[in-house]
Amino acid sequence: MSELRATPRNAVGIFNSQEERIATLEKIFKMRVYPVGKTDTLVIGLSSAIFGVTFIFMVIAWSKYKYRPIRAKNMLLTTCMFFSGIMWFVGDIPMNGHVLLEGPWRLCKFWNVWVRVLFCFIYTTVLFSRCYALDRVFNQNKPTSGWAYYAPSVLLFAFIIIYSIVTQAMPDKLTIGYREDYELCTTTDGYVIVTLTMLWANWLIIIAMMYRLRNIQSTFNEFYEFLCISFFGIAAMVKTNVVHYTHAKYPYTLGYRVAETIGDVIIINGIILLIIGYPVVMSIIRPREYEREWLLRLRTDGLQDMYEGNFNVRTDGPLHYLRMSSSVSNQADKALDESAANGDQSFVIQGFGHPIDNGDSAGVNSGYFPIKGMSAATPHTSHNHIMRGFDNSSVKSVETINGVAKDRHIL
Repeated sequence: MSELRATPRNAVGIFNSQEERIATLEKIFKMRVYPVGKTDTLVIGLSSAIFGVTFIFMVIAWSKYKYRPIRAKNMLLTTCMFFSGIMWFVGDIPMNGHVLLEGPWRLCKFWNVWVRVLFCFIYTTVLFSRCYALDRVFNQNKPTSGWAYYAPSVLLFAFIIIYSIVTQAMPDKLTIGYREDYELCTTTDGYVIVTLTMLWANWLIIIAMMYRLRNIQSTFNEFYEFLCISFFGIAAMVKTNVVHYTHAKYPYTLGYRVAETIGDVIIINGIILLIIGYPVVMSIIRPREYEREWLLRLRTDGLQDMYEGNFNVRTDGPLHYLRMSSSVSNQADKALDESAANGDQSFVIQGFGHPIDNGDSAGVNSGYFPIKGMSAATPHTSHNHIMRGFDNSSVKSVETINGVAKDRHIL
């Protein structure tokens, strides 16, 4: 027992050293009790490093917030999940037995109710909000605004707060408390059962929401992503239930407390990285190509208006412009002159296909192609602009009204 601390206990305790305390607990529990040691410090360090990797992804994502595939991931909700995950892990540190329950760590009810359990619930509530936003737009055809949109998440959050307040108000002997003589946290079976049941209910609601999203067919389709998230959620609940019911004193068994904490850390960070990891990586290694593909699939599905209206993601912009060579520009100018001479204000140019502009809208030449039959009164929609010989997603039209050229984006 080289890791035992042989420091004297205070007058309130009944032990003179950690060795005596461990020996007594082993007799009471009839099991080997592993003291806090270097392995626990290593677990805390490794877990912090994993959160550090996720933090780097978060920083990159925020620094590239205008990148549309990242913007579509709702960074505010993702950041709330990340912060909740950190607090969930902080609550795991004392409750899973990685530190001696001395000083502020002995506040068992605070660390379990108001840090570990509360932020675990908040994490799942934010995940529910992400699912509900997509369900609201694509299944219900309703906007992500108003009380009808916010009410389910607010009610779920309010229920969690009320549950925490009620748990705090109840006597420790009915929920969770600190045994100062043995320096350990004690929980009742009733409290554990109710808490785990609520967690199961939260995850089942999320899985039901994810099932409703299974038919969303677009570049924003998160069904397979949600499928992996559901796997993580079920794995987390199965893990926690098995550990609590087969090894109720798991904080005193090194292998189980390490597995419980590392499991939570992997699940917390794994879900967040599933959400933002791929677009963040793509924004670094092939930003313009990936964004162009993302926008093309979005327009192909005809859902760009939904994203613009509900997710604050504009689907027009520099990548929709077509850079023309001088020869193409000259042909366009010639065609414009001929069209003007014949009294036409619009025409169709066939057979021109050139690479989409890399995003430098300032460098786009002055020749843009108007669409035949399009007038100033023609509405801008995503479905009625098709040009022969062109990718209609990469054209910008110009029309002249009273001698003034006006731009129009063609999606």
